[in-house]
Amino acid sequence: MKIEYIIQKTDEKKKVKDILKSKLYVSSILLRKLRENHLIYINGNNIYTNYLVKEGEILSFSLVENTLERKFEDKFNLIDRPLDILYEDEYLLIVNKEANMQVHPSINDYENTLSNIVASYLKKQGIYNIHIVTRLDHNTTGICIFAKYSYIQELFVRKKEQINLQKWYIAIVNNIVEKSHDIITKNIARKENTIILREVNENGDFAKTEYFVESKNITKNYTVLKILLHTGRTHQIRVHLASINHVLLGDELYAKEYNVENITKYISRQALHSSKVIFNHPITNKEIIVNSNLPNDMEKLVK
Repeated sequence: MKIEYIIQKTDEKKKVKDILKSKLYVSSILLRKLRENHLIYINGNNIYTNYLVKEGEILSFSLVENTLERKFEDKFNLIDRPLDILYEDEYLLIVNKEANMQVHPSINDYENTLSNIVASYLKKQGIYNIHIVTRLDHNTTGICIFAKYSYIQELFVRKKEQINLQKWYIAIVNNIVEKSHDIITKNIARKENTIILREVNENGDFAKTEYFVESKNITKNYTVLKILLHTGRTHQIRVHLASINHVLLGDELYAKEYNVENITKYISRQALHSSKVIFNHPITNKEIIVNSNLPNDMEKLVK
């Protein structure tokens, strides 16, 4: 796999290493790896990074990191199970995560994880690492983005403004939400003496959540929301909505924190689903839109 860039007139007489960093967003660590493994080219010929470029030349480098180190089987217990693939190309794999599954192996669950299944799938393509772009909580369903190379994962950070990743969710909360649209901006921090719980705390990290009311069930006293996540703090949606007296249905963790009863009456896990992502592709710059249908338990409540 090669990434290519045609040298422009404004690039002339600049060093290859400077072009790689400024135009292709190559990190210093990756640049060192490329140089050490002789993976940088001009017009197909291997060159040094101090080479001065000329207009019209084709600068390229190879993404072969995953064939250099095959240690991922020490990290992942490969599980050969079907994946619900929503989008795939040579750079990205976007899949649908079910409930009751962690994205990454942890001390709590090393076996039943989405990464174990993805690792097995990518191994068949000769890819020997996992690069997670977006994560979901254990019982949140929906869209997870994986990059096939660490360089692609890094671009989601280094080209954040250009990629403009939008993450949309469907949430079902207790009580009737009065405002049809609102933006919650409250800082979030880890709650003292716990590694799991988060709380609204002015000394925490900035967090911004926007919601739109989709429907209301007056009889059963819950509201369906469409949510745009502007930042990505741990438990952000759950904490922000609970802070305005609208705990997610099924979310026992924050129901206890906010003294909400009967939260699992209609669903046995937090009613939160990653339903859509929109972004500009990190390599092609084309707009990508990926949708995920609601799982059955939430679909019944919405209907």
